[in-house]
Amino acid sequence: MTGTTHPGRRVALALFATLACAMTFAACGGDDGNDSAGGGGGGDAASSKPVTLTVGVIPIADVAPLYVGMEQGFFKQENLTIEPKLAEGGAAIVPAVISGDDQIGFSNVTSLVIASSKNLPVQIISSGVKAGKGADDAYDAMFVKKNSPIKGPKDLEGKTISVNNLNNVGPLTINNAMEKAGADPKKVKYLEVPFPDAITALKAGRVDAAWVVEPFRSQGVAAGLRMIMHPFEEAAPNYEVATYFASKEYIAKNPDVVQRFVRAMDKSLDYAQQHPEAVRKAVPTYTQIPAKAVEHMVLPTWGPQINEPSVQLTIDLSAKYGFIENKPSMDDLIHRGDAG
Repeated sequence: MTGTTHPGRRVALALFATLACAMTFAACGGDDGNDSAGGGGGGDAASSKPVTLTVGVIPIADVAPLYVGMEQGFFKQENLTIEPKLAEGGAAIVPAVISGDDQIGFSNVTSLVIASSKNLPVQIISSGVKAGKGADDAYDAMFVKKNSPIKGPKDLEGKTISVNNLNNVGPLTINNAMEKAGADPKKVKYLEVPFPDAITALKAGRVDAAWVVEPFRSQGVAAGLRMIMHPFEEAAPNYEVATYFASKEYIAKNPDVVQRFVRAMDKSLDYAQQHPEAVRKAVPTYTQIPAKAVEHMVLPTWGPQINEPSVQLTIDLSAKYGFIENKPSMDDLIHRGDAG
C-alpha cells in the first residue's frame, strides 16, 4: 500500500488514546509536598525557592544544551536542580509530563502539534533544537545506494523509504520536500525502521532510501552511500525540529519556575551554539554514541528564539498530509509567558 495517512493515523490514534488515559492520572495528582512539583511566586532567582525538575529527554545530541547548561551552572543560577530522565522517545515523555511524573519534557514539534490537536494539555515553553540553514550544515539526510537510479525527490515515487516513526517529523518534511520538487508524496511507502538499523536496511535492500539524523548521517557517509536531500532544511532554514514543553496545569501553577527554566535554557542553547567543543564533550556522557563518532558529527543548530513561522508550517503541513484533523492555534500551542 502506498501513501502514509491511514496506517500512521491508526498508530497516532492508538498513541493518543493512551495519552488521554494518562490525563486522568494528572487530575488525581494532588499535592505531594515535593519541591519538584512546586514552584513559588515571583522574585529574582537568588530569592526564589529551590526546585528540582525532572526533565524527560531522549539520549541524542539534540538535548546536549541541557547538559552543557547544567555543567556551566546556568540552572543553578536560577536555583534549579535538573534531573534528566532518559526515555526512548516522545511517546513516553508526553504522558509522563501530563501525569506530572516529569515536570518538563523534550519532544519534536510534530508530536506536540498532534497532541495539541487532540486537546492534550501541553504547551511549548522553550526552543529545543533547530535544523541547519541549508545543505552545508544539515544534520539530517536522505540516503540511497551509490549506484541507485534515484537522483532526487521526484525519483522517490513508487519507492520505499525508511523513517524512525510514521506520521511524524520525518514523513512530514519528506512529503514537503517531494511536493516542492514536483513529486507526489502519496506514491511513496514509508517503513518504520529505528535509526540505528536504517543504514543496514538500505544496504540490504529492504528499503530504497533511508532518512536519518546524526550520528547515522555520518555513518551513511562513511558507508559510501549517497545523499539526495535534507528534508529538515528543505522545509525551512533553521526549522524548529523539537522543543521543551510542559503541561498547562504545571505552567499555570508554577509560572516562576517555568520562567526560571526558560531563562537558564536560553543561556544553555546560546552557549552550546557558541561552544561546539562543550557539546562534543557532553554527548558521550548521556548517549551510547562513541566519542570518536561525536568528533565527526554535524551538530544541530541551537538558539533561544523559537522559530515560530516554522512551527506554523508544521501545523499546516500536519493538516495537509492528514496527520491531524484540527489545527491547534499558535497561542494554544506556545506558552508566551515572560522569560525575562
